[in-house]
Amino acid sequence: MNRCILCGRKMNNTKSYFGLSCLKKMCHSVNIDHVKNLKGQSLLTQKILKLSNKKALPSFQKQLLTDRYLTLNLLNEVPLSCYDTYKNLLQNDINTINRTTTIMNLHSCNLITLKQASEINQKYKEHEDIFKEIMNGKYDALQNFSFDVVRFAFSNYYNKKPYLSDMTQILQYSILKSAVFVLNTFDYNCSAKCLNNSLHKSPKDLTISDTKTIEKIKNDSNFKNCITMIIKKYGNNNKFDTGEKKESLAFEKGDLFLALHNAYIRVLGTKQNNKWNLEIILSDTYDFTDFKELGEYVNNNDFLLNFLGCSANNLAMIGTACNVVNEYKITIKFNIYNWEE
Repeated sequence: MNRCILCGRKMNNTKSYFGLSCLKKMCHSVNIDHVKNLKGQSLLTQKILKLSNKKALPSFQKQLLTDRYLTLNLLNEVPLSCYDTYKNLLQNDINTINRTTTIMNLHSCNLITLKQASEINQKYKEHEDIFKEIMNGKYDALQNFSFDVVRFAFSNYYNKKPYLSDMTQILQYSILKSAVFVLNTFDYNCSAKCLNNSLHKSPKDLTISDTKTIEKIKNDSNFKNCITMIIKKYGNNNKFDTGEKKESLAFEKGDLFLALHNAYIRVLGTKQNNKWNLEIILSDTYDFTDFKELGEYVNNNDFLLNFLGCSANNLAMIGTACNVVNEYKITIKFNIYNWEE
């Protein structure tokens, strides 16, 4: 029993490449209409011979040419640069097909099948409006990303298919780029900056020194409690240094939670007139390795942002696995003067 080379369904006809509905679709793609039965396959192969400037070929080579030509035809309807390599290989194979060509002579056969090209074509057309916005550089319209788009982009099922993963990664990048825009809109500038940096292929380590972020840290209750604990633990003399990676600090809400969450804190203290002058060094690895439950983000005042933060974390975790979100180091340095015990 044969299978249709376009959709993969079983067929009783052992001499046909396509089922009737798929044959009609392929014939229509080369401007052959009104096909009523499987005899239209002969019309299709003859038309493709003509379009490819080929003379008569044996049956097997006709099938190769038909398969490669239709595969390229489907991909040509997908204007994404990530498929240019496939297209070039297909065109080269079409040009080389002659009366003695075998599958082993064609470089594209092991990389892309007609069925896979059909799936690429279908997925592109399902989300064509979004792809057009992406190609125009519009990342500030998060509302245009429907649930179906997000589900497709971050689906493990589709990301495991090499021929679709480039397409899903384009969507992942764009969705997370939109998240950067939303974070900035809500004045979550630090987390926006950190997420945006991670979307570079090889992000540079980030040193954060802006006054706004540092003030958020200084005013954070967890930070204040941490400093109090450190002084109590290390401040027996007039000078102390906690050392690197000995003490940690967890932020539990807002911009700092989304940007840093857990960080190492190093504090160098000098006591003068019963007050402490403190040099603070925060360090963190920006990555997404843990799935987050919504309960970890719940805050009555910012439920929407916390929900978005939970969702963004889990999407970014998938993006990390797909090399869309990339790891790097964050360092924040600042001083506090006249801290009272």
